Amino acid sequence: MGIAVVFTISALVCAGTAVVAWRRRHNTPAAAALAAALLGTALWSGADAFLHLGVDPLVQRIAGRFGFAGIYLTTTALWCLSRAVADPHWRLRRRVALRLAAAPTLLLAALLTNPWHHLMFSSVTFSGSDSVMQLTLGPLFWVHSAYCYALFGWAVQRLVTTRRRAQGVFRHQVTHLLLGACIPLLGNVTAVVLPQGGGPVDYTPVLFTLTGLVNARALLRHGLLKLVPVAREEVVNSIQDAVLVIDSGGTVIDHNPAARALLSRHRPDVVGEVVGRPAAEVVSPALVEPLEDGALHRQVEVLPGLHLDSRISVLHDRHGRPLGRVVVARDISELVEQRRAVQEANARLVEQLALTEALQARLAEEAARDALTGLHNRRHLMEALEEALARAGGEEPVSVVLIDVDHFKSVNDTHGHRGGDAVLRAVATALQRGCRPRDTVARYGGEEFVILLPGTDDAEAVRRAEELRLRCAALAVPVTALPGQSLPGPRSPEDGRRRRDEPGAVITVTFSAGVATSPQHAADADALIAVADHALYAAKAAGRNRVVAAA
Repeated sequence: MGIAVVFTISALVCAGTAVVAWRRRHNTPAAAALAAALLGTALWSGADAFLHLGVDPLVQRIAGRFGFAGIYLTTTALWCLSRAVADPHWRLRRRVALRLAAAPTLLLAALLTNPWHHLMFSSVTFSGSDSVMQLTLGPLFWVHSAYCYALFGWAVQRLVTTRRRAQGVFRHQVTHLLLGACIPLLGNVTAVVLPQGGGPVDYTPVLFTLTGLVNARALLRHGLLKLVPVAREEVVNSIQDAVLVIDSGGTVIDHNPAARALLSRHRPDVVGEVVGRPAAEVVSPALVEPLEDGALHRQVEVLPGLHLDSRISVLHDRHGRPLGRVVVARDISELVEQRRAVQEANARLVEQLALTEALQARLAEEAARDALTGLHNRRHLMEALEEALARAGGEEPVSVVLIDVDHFKSVNDTHGHRGGDAVLRAVATALQRGCRPRDTVARYGGEEFVILLPGTDDAEAVRRAEELRLRCAALAVPVTALPGQSLPGPRSPEDGRRRRDEPGAVITVTFSAGVATSPQHAADADALIAVADHALYAAKAAGRNRVVAAA
């Protein structure tokens, strides 16, 4: 009775675990196979429970037949489980299912017809008060055992190979499956081999209790079948980058579909399979040759318009000896073209920006210049004067010379505006040539000019203004008579109008000037100009053609 209880517990544990595995069948085909294997062990254990309950011999015979069905279901499902674990894409096809069902069907038929031929069991007797069934093994039983062991061993061998290649969590999952499969295998060998002639108890279903517990632990703790294993080969084949594996002798030993597609573009002259061929024959050396540091990342144009990003890593064994290298290449032609287009657009933008800045500078310069004379205008003068005063800070002198061309109205009246413009341009040129680079010469308005002399005191400013007056007095500005007009007789040079009365005569120019200096005369720009203006009027009142400093 105690053994029957153990078998019953084993059946219940395996059945419960089978239900949990079945619910995860949508994650992976391995779940359905595991559920079938656990269901088979539950059927086997349940049948053996009836054999040890002392029930009617007919019930025991029927239970024994169900037990054999459970054995076949368990071994077949374990084989399917090993296939599904090793290959996540594997599915049980009809042809394979028929082949797997052939031997169990024949053996079950032999079991059902055993009373007529006694090939499975030579004799079946019942002894004791509990009517325990005693079996004498026949030749077909050993065929049954050989088939089950072969199928079981095949499955275990596949799980061992899968575990050796597996990584991380999946490796732990396969380990639990192996433990669950090997524990009852040892018990079955003991039950079949040691008790010659068929012992009273087969301990294999008892050990399947441990199988159920191991698989239950794997399901609940390690998430068995919750994670779908993905083969590394599938991962490599699915990535978009080209992967090329080259051994230490320079021979291509593996590649993925992306590499094959890239090679067809890179080397259209290479036909046939590239595996087993020297890498130098199928791919550009610039793409696969590593540097001495063992790794290389570079971008290379292998063909006109075909740019590749190549990463090369040297493979070593655990002793540090080189095994080969892996080349991972990506087509970046589109990216390179986009980058080139962006660079060209940036260059055009930089050129346009420089042109715009030059135009803005030109416009700003033109806005600060007098159109007639080319000198700075009044607005620029005031800005420059305010900046000079701010830099001086009242510690250094800043002088201004306000100039007015003498008798300019007479020049306009006699020679017209064309003659007046010629005089203004000549005066502007003379003033510019007589000033330092740091000085500012500006047309203040009409026939008035202003010279800004930073770092110059009043005495030096008067001396400089006098030099400029003499320079302008030496000018000979060519003028012409207006249409229908004859020039009057000679005038003295002092009137500033002309020297000769024939057509094409030249005139001399004089100016009056007032000088003011900061900080002694004024502290701000407007006040300083006003003081210089007063000095200018004093020069005019004194007879013109002279320089007067502010008092």
